[in-house]
Amino acid sequence: MPDAYLLSEIERFQGDLPIAHAWMPPSSWYTTPAFHDLERAAVFARTWQPVARISDLAEPGSFSSGVLAGQPWVVVRCEDGELRAFHNTCRHKGREVMQGCGRADEMVCGYHAWTYDHTGRLTSAPQMAGVQEFDRERMSLPPIAVATWGLWAFIHLGDDPPPIAGHLSSLQGSLGDPDWSALRFSREKTWTLECNWKVVCDNYLDGGYHIPHMHPTLDAQLDMESYRTELFETYSVQTAPPSPKEDERIGYDAAERIGDAARYAWIYPNLMLNRYGPCLDSNLVVPLGPNRCEVRYEFFFFEAEGEGAERFLEESVAQSDVTQHEDIAICESVQRGLASESYDTGRYAPQVETGEHHFHRLLAASLKAAVVAGA
Repeated sequence: MPDAYLLSEIERFQGDLPIAHAWMPPSSWYTTPAFHDLERAAVFARTWQPVARISDLAEPGSFSSGVLAGQPWVVVRCEDGELRAFHNTCRHKGREVMQGCGRADEMVCGYHAWTYDHTGRLTSAPQMAGVQEFDRERMSLPPIAVATWGLWAFIHLGDDPPPIAGHLSSLQGSLGDPDWSALRFSREKTWTLECNWKVVCDNYLDGGYHIPHMHPTLDAQLDMESYRTELFETYSVQTAPPSPKEDERIGYDAAERIGDAARYAWIYPNLMLNRYGPCLDSNLVVPLGPNRCEVRYEFFFFEAEGEGAERFLEESVAQSDVTQHEDIAICESVQRGLASESYDTGRYAPQVETGEHHFHRLLAASLKAAVVAGA
């Protein structure tokens, strides 16, 4: 039976209305544990989620592990060259079989040494002689769907997931046709924010609305009058050319960092790719609770060696840090405001917040379908 409270709160957002008539989702979507629990099952367990860089899974036996929507997972490169993913829970007593990342000839649970090969098959179960009707095949690790796109390996916890390339087929061109094979990983950072994960996405998707007010150095680099948002089925792309004017807020030509245009791609529900000239960085927003999330950054560059490349790299990461600190202040303040008794829902700025409206429509469809189905 559908949850009456959740369904009523979801339906308060009328996704069929055009943006000029629409109201934003109510604050309950951002503050209540019920929505956090629903999203784990209805959104994060039913979409392709990036879990590892392909470059870290190049050699046979290389693996990466983690937790998605409460489900421990492991991805491993097998001897036949294939990537395989499994539920990373030992079939004996439930301990995670593999932890962290690295390389292993076989997957051995550290609790009682139950051992699995790279196809997930149970190969050794010490001290289990004499157990009646012990079916090794049944005790093997259940598989998880795995696929690759761009620089990452993705997993999907749902049954019969759609092909990952299908809904991302034209995105590479929107990012300036990056040569994925030429991009080199440089570094990663993780930021913890005291806000709901959707607040981060909303902030990212407001069409540059907040940039002139909250990001002075970024505003100095972009031609905000030419800022545009383009919507696709399950992603959107925001673009802005470099500012043609000198600006005292920065001490360099904006085109040096921006290139021909800054490109901000958001992929439903929580992955963002930012392209500036010869670099690309990814932001993955991971919910930790109704009022808490992580933003995981990865930085990639086409050129990472030589004095000029190293200077550009450091300046790009430094600018990213400045912007992220500003965004953290924004998002945490918004979360506090969403909890106020005086706030329930707001209105969109129709000329700029189309990406945010698009996100909310996709999310509402996912949530409603799950609630109606009794998820």
